[in-house]
Amino acid sequence: MAIYLIRFTTWGSWSLLFSFFAVWLSREAPFSPADISLLAATIALANRAGGLVFVPWIGRWRLRRVLILTQLAIILAAAGLQWLYNHGDYLLEAWLPLAALFGVAHSLASLAQLTYLAAGGAGQNQVRAFSMENVALNLSAGITPFLSALVLDELAPWYLVVPVVYCLATLALTGFISDLAPAHAGAKPGGTTSATSAKALGMFLLLNALSFFAFSQFYNVFPFFARQQLSAQSIGLWFALSSGMIVLLQLPLTRLLAARPRRWLVIAANGVMGVGVLGLLQAVQSVPAAFLAVLCLTLAEMVFGPLYQVMVLGLMPGRPAFAMGLLTLIWASAEAMATGVGLYLVAEGQATLAFGLAACACLGAVSIGLVFGRLHGRGPLSQALRAPH
Repeated sequence: MAIYLIRFTTWGSWSLLFSFFAVWLSREAPFSPADISLLAATIALANRAGGLVFVPWIGRWRLRRVLILTQLAIILAAAGLQWLYNHGDYLLEAWLPLAALFGVAHSLASLAQLTYLAAGGAGQNQVRAFSMENVALNLSAGITPFLSALVLDELAPWYLVVPVVYCLATLALTGFISDLAPAHAGAKPGGTTSATSAKALGMFLLLNALSFFAFSQFYNVFPFFARQQLSAQSIGLWFALSSGMIVLLQLPLTRLLAARPRRWLVIAANGVMGVGVLGLLQAVQSVPAAFLAVLCLTLAEMVFGPLYQVMVLGLMPGRPAFAMGLLTLIWASAEAMATGVGLYLVAEGQATLAFGLAACACLGAVSIGLVFGRLHGRGPLSQALRAPH
């Protein structure tokens, strides 16, 4: 249970700063829209991909040691950003490295935890372990954005350093985890990979990229889009509603869909998500539209989140650290692109284009599910999609 509590606190320290980071920058710092997009994309990319550099060492380091080092790095980065703000130093070259450090430290902490779960460190089957992880993450994601909104409105001058509270909680919890290195966690990619396997893996990673490009509009772009019509607290409440749904429904939904073919889950999740991202355009004007958008996006996340994690482990057996790191890199690239492009388009008054591109990404993911799910050959991706969840 301690690993899931740590998942809660480590995501909390990330979400507390990132949820309204772009909004805070637009209010408190004299950066241009292009600079704000660059800072937001940098911290998002570092968070998703930074830990990939450390994949060869993940299995050699104890989880407790990784967590302690990463939390200290996060504290250092947050303190550095706060110092720059307090002294009125807005040199982009000074902010970018600290933003990257904040993201990389979170990335390494997350990768270590996911590898631990993938290798069986939690003592549960993979689908249930990742479903529990999604519950812990979204419980944090539901609470923290609302807290972030309160800090933004009430304690804006200290917004950058408040995540340290979660870091201290994580440091306290490290004493309660089993400090065992996950089996095979440090395994390096080896052997030969057939052209078919490489093609299947590439198509699977494209599927992930399309899904996460679309989903990133919700948490990363929507707050910036809605900042003039909705208060930060209102946006935080919509995030809280989404996370509350996941906390209540993730495990029952996982059990309900256990025997369903994965191809239909991929198709349904991305189709529903396409409706959700288009609904975000009307969410600032209509409560029913906002509820529909949040419901669609939440249902999609509950399905494709754990599903993609389990599928990549099946496509790359025996290499959980590399598999989770590679998957995280794809998520990072898609999220960074979605964040940078989305924030820029919204700032330029092209929100319809931003969310329209996300809907097209969902359509592309549905197409992959339809094409590869119908193939009856022995291709790895076709087999993975035709297997039960």
